[in-house]
Order: sequence, then structure tokens, then C-alpha cells
Amino acid sequence: MLRLDDIELHFNGRPLFSGVDLRLPAGARVALIGNNGTGKSSLLRMLAGQAAPSAGQIHWRDGASVAYVPQHVLDGSARSGGEQMRHALARALDAAPDVLLLDEPSNHLDRSARRSLLARLRQYHGTLLIASHDTALIDALCDTLWHIHNQHIEIFHGHYHDHQVELQRRRDALDRTVRYLDRAQSQAHDALMREQERAASSRKRGAVKVEQRKWGTVRSATKLERGNTTAGQKRQQIREVQEDIAERRRQLQRDEVIEPRFQLPAGWRREGVVVQITDGACGYDAPMIVQQLQVRLEVGDCLLVTGDNGSGKSTFARALQGATDVKREGDWLLPVAEQVALIDQHYDALPAALTPVQAMAACQPQWTPSECRLHLADFLFRGDAPAQTTIGQLSGGERARLAMALMAAHPPTLLILDEPTNNLDMSLSAHLLQVLHAYPGTLVVISHDEGFIQSLQPTQRLNLPTCDSAAAR
Repeated sequence: MLRLDDIELHFNGRPLFSGVDLRLPAGARVALIGNNGTGKSSLLRMLAGQAAPSAGQIHWRDGASVAYVPQHVLDGSARSGGEQMRHALARALDAAPDVLLLDEPSNHLDRSARRSLLARLRQYHGTLLIASHDTALIDALCDTLWHIHNQHIEIFHGHYHDHQVELQRRRDALDRTVRYLDRAQSQAHDALMREQERAASSRKRGAVKVEQRKWGTVRSATKLERGNTTAGQKRQQIREVQEDIAERRRQLQRDEVIEPRFQLPAGWRREGVVVQITDGACGYDAPMIVQQLQVRLEVGDCLLVTGDNGSGKSTFARALQGATDVKREGDWLLPVAEQVALIDQHYDALPAALTPVQAMAACQPQWTPSECRLHLADFLFRGDAPAQTTIGQLSGGERARLAMALMAAHPPTLLILDEPTNNLDMSLSAHLLQVLHAYPGTLVVISHDEGFIQSLQPTQRLNLPTCDSAAAR
């Protein structure tokens, strides 16, 4: 159905992958996996004809029909993100294409919509290539994985669980290798120190003998030169071993861990009620989308908000934020607007024209450029890129990490996250959980991600019933 010959792809001047040779047989069901920023979406856009490879050739079977559904579907309607995605998927499946390219299709979908999508994709008999972090969807549909890693694409035949077992085996071997290299490096360092001490001691003994005029015990110039040469060769051999160990360590890739540091302002609230809603309702027009709200949140609480698409979850989040276009009824006790932050799944609030360092400086004007860089480094922004790359050029995962870094630099009393794991890979989801578990304020999280919810361990839950109002957004 599809052949890729020596494909190379660059994004914003950096290579995503190169030397890729792949075959996609008719009827294959392939999951495209990999960390954020590795090129999954770029590859799908390229296969859909919306982008060209930097090098290499793409060959489709003659007459093959291809349908592509991107991860961000905006049709201009007032429907929720989940409803727009559901309509886009239905249109693509109704066309019965030979090849179906899907980018994170389960994003935005509630449980019912996910079950419906899974049922329809099981009935689809064409060729499926799906980029997803939804492990349940991958295991249910795909028996082949294309893993983008280290600028290459590895093929794995089997289910996602089997792939994770193999990766764990590799990680265990990696840990053993790192421990071995640590010991070897320490031994090489100790050997170099001993050799330097031996050579220094030998020189000192020779100098003392000269001073004491013990000429008979002083080695000849030839012997002395030969001894110095031998010592120098030993030191050079030890240094070569050290360089080899250092190079092998550089080639080993280990998962990085975010270590969030929250810059709490003076007078930070450490206890008490943060949100109190009694007989509350919110929406845009009568009737209100969300009704009969009874919510009480104190410092440190975590409220999970669930509900079907169109039930008003995002409307409720914006009402908590104090959005002026959202009407509220009932009694609402909320923090002042400056103490509330809403991080949506697209990170639209980030200043696209600024670099991460500039955004951090705007968030904390009293910080020096060095302090901004040090804080960003805690969130894995290192090197010159944070000062030279604009936010608009960052990948979705990089924007997610930047949103976390800005939030930690100026923590809000109330933090609201709307589907935070959409578009995040497993590694970034783990990073997000690290930050949220350390966050000292009050959380409101909207999510359909069962694995994320289980790890988050919310203290309260609010399930919003489906609203039939056409005003639902």
C-alpha cells in the first residue's frame, strides 16, 4: 500500500528522523508511537500530502484513497472539542478509504465516544496507521508498532504491552551498563591519581638524592627518560579509558526527571477554603449548561471533573477562572482572578512570539537571565534553545513543560487543567504528575484519561450530567 525509501524529515531546522525505509502492507494495523516532538504528527502530515519529506521518496499504490484526521479539529462550530473530533472521525470512516491516518483520535472523547470509536475502527477493514498515546486503543486495534526513537523508526511486531516488556528489559540492561561504567570510571580515576602520585614521589626521591649527592643511586639520563616515557604512556592509556567511558555514557539515553521548585510568594495561603459554590449554575444563555453545583475546596484539595462531551466541563472551568462571557448563578466564592490559572490542552495562553527565557522573565521580572535559565533547566529546558526558539515553534510537549515551569515560577492559589494529558506522551504525563503531586495549592482537573486519573488520586469528584442545550460548548 505504501513504501518509504530513505526518508528524512526536518522540523524548524532540526532532524526528526533520517534513513527511514518502511513498507505498509494493505490491511495492516500500525500504531505510531514515540515521545512528543519526535515527529509522529509530522510523519502523518507528510503521508497525507500536507508536507514534503526533506529527502527520500514516498510511493503510494496507484489509486489508493487516503483519509487523514489531525489531532486538532476546528470546524468553526460551537460544538465541544470532543463533538468536533467525533464528527471528523465519522466523516472519514463513512468515506471508506483504503488508508486511514489518525492523529490522537481519542483526544477529547468521553467514555461513550471512545467505545463507539473503537467499535467502528474494529469494523474498518482498510489499512490503519494511528498515532496515539492511548494504550487501550493501541492494544485493541494494532499488532505492529512504529516507534520513533533517536531519529530512527524501529518496527516492533506485537502488542503494546509486549513492547513495554521489551523496553523494560532494555532499561534494566542500560542500568546495569551505567553501574558498570560508573565503577569503571571511578577505577580509572583512582588509577590516574595513583600514577600521578607515584610519578611525583619518584621525582621527589630523585631530587632528594641529588641534593644529598648520592650520585651512585641516581639513574642515568637514559633510564630517567625511559621512566618518564613509561609513566606518560600509562597516564595516556588511563585518560583514553576515561574518554571511552565518557563517550559510552553519552550514548546511553536515560529518562529525565523533572524536579519542580515552586516559588511561593509571601503570605501564601496554607489552609482554609479556596472555592465555595452553593446552588450554583453557569453557562452562556438560559437555560444554564451546568446546574445544581455544590462544591467546597480547601487548600491542597484536588477536584476531578468528569462528564460526557457537551456537559459543560470547559464552561465550568472558565467560570472558575472568572471569564466575563460566562454567566454564573447562585453563590460563588472564588479567589481573585490574579490567583487563578487555567491551563488548557492547547496552551493557548502562552505568548507564541517570545522565547521560553523571555516568557520566564516576563513572569518573574526580578529574576536575572541566569535565574530564568536555572528554573527552566528544572523543567528540562537546557542549552541555547530556550533563548533562541520562540514558543510558537515548540512542540506540544515542550509547550506543556513550559506551562508547568511558568506555573511553578508564579504559583496560583487555584490551578485548573482542562484535559492536560491530551497530546502528551507517557513520559510527559509522568512529568505532569510529578509537578501536580508537588503542587501546594488547590487543583481542579478535567480529564477522561483513566490511567492519569488513577495516578492523580483526586480527593473529590464532580460528574456533570449531559446537557441537551444547544448552547453547550
